[in-house]
Amino acid sequence: MKKALLLLGCPESPSQTPMAIYASSKLSQLDYEITIASTPAASKLLEVSDPNGYYVKDKIDIDSCLSTLEEKQYDLLLGFVSKDAAASYFVTFYHILQTESIALIFEKDPDVLEDLTKTVEENTEGKIVSVKAFHNPNPIKVRFDKILAELK
Repeated sequence: MKKALLLLGCPESPSQTPMAIYASSKLSQLDYEITIASTPAASKLLEVSDPNGYYVKDKIDIDSCLSTLEEKQYDLLLGFVSKDAAASYFVTFYHILQTESIALIFEKDPDVLEDLTKTVEENTEGKIVSVKAFHNPNPIKVRFDKILAELK
């Protein structure tokens, strides 16, 4: 079974939590074992959204796991990028893991979206899904599904 690490930062965007659960479901269907590295607030939202653990099985703290990461420990890195800090985490994890990577970049402000996308583009060779979204996760979902089709 392949292993995927999902990165969740600050859960300010309402789209992040449902997309994390959606991504976990879709990746599980592709035979990935999912671990979610998140902030404590994002972790709590996942617990409330998936109380029986159907989609979120393994969670770790995004900061404390950094010291134990190893190259190729995961087969896929999927980062949710909606802030500067999330972009920095994605870039950091990307360089440590040296594995196939996807950045889901979403923001309601087009200038911020452009800056976040540029940061990831300039510092990684990962695949990028960049979309103007905040409340509605559907634009992210549609583009994420297209990227997933490439993983099969």
